[in-house]
Amino acid sequence: MKKFPIHLCQPDNKKSCAACCGLYNFKLNDRQHTIERLRRNTLIFFQNSQEDITKVIKHHSSLYRAKDNGAEKCFQTLFNCEFVGFIDGSERRVGCLLHPQLNNGADFRVHSFYGDRLCEEHYCLSYYYLSLQEQLLVINVVKDWYLYGLTITDIDLVKATYQVLSDKLGEGLNIDLISRSQELSSLLLRFFEFKLDWPFKALGDNRFGKYIFDSDGYREISINYKKFHRNRSPFHAFFKAYSSEFKNGFEIDEAEKLLAKLVDRFCSVYAIQNKECK
Repeated sequence: MKKFPIHLCQPDNKKSCAACCGLYNFKLNDRQHTIERLRRNTLIFFQNSQEDITKVIKHHSSLYRAKDNGAEKCFQTLFNCEFVGFIDGSERRVGCLLHPQLNNGADFRVHSFYGDRLCEEHYCLSYYYLSLQEQLLVINVVKDWYLYGLTITDIDLVKATYQVLSDKLGEGLNIDLISRSQELSSLLLRFFEFKLDWPFKALGDNRFGKYIFDSDGYREISINYKKFHRNRSPFHAFFKAYSSEFKNGFEIDEAEKLLAKLVDRFCSVYAIQNKECK
């Protein structure tokens, strides 16, 4: 990690991200189905610890590599690795089961689709496009691996959250203040949790965040404000990140009110606590 101050893949012992391994790249990518796949992969190491691990790895690959990269996946260009699993007993962190840190120094990543070299040197776009402050905004408040991976890789949402709150306050966010405050952390977390329970979220297994997948590839969702006699929303980036689909203009109004209320509440609490610290 000479290039970057924070290892976004494994930032702490509470959560981690394996999105680049295809963790969410399935039509059934809700929490429960994702957990089931992770447990399926993880069990190969626990149940077969006394056997020739190379044979076990190759057998597991023969069973699931093609399956995980067939009709079940969304984005065809991204490979879904059959060796991503839980790397701790409490199922709080996800990652590479072939990594040498999990195998007494032995590097089994040569058996992965991309090989050990690419896995070792790959860094997702969030390393490059999120500022340190924006990265910490997520790391300090999201404790759950499933939501963390969805959020830290959603560059547009993280940047929009930081910008909207900073603009409202008229200053850059004090990350230390937020991390020390349970109330501020909870309010901030809500912006990210809407990825899971947004009331205007479109249904269907061909959507993921701002993307729609079909046989021809993928495209970004569009929101036709003109159709509903509305101007482009100041929360447009949030709407796309939450995979929104509005039936009428009144739903757009309600969505804006919901986010505006959250922004106002956060900034009100922030102003009070920030003043107390000075």
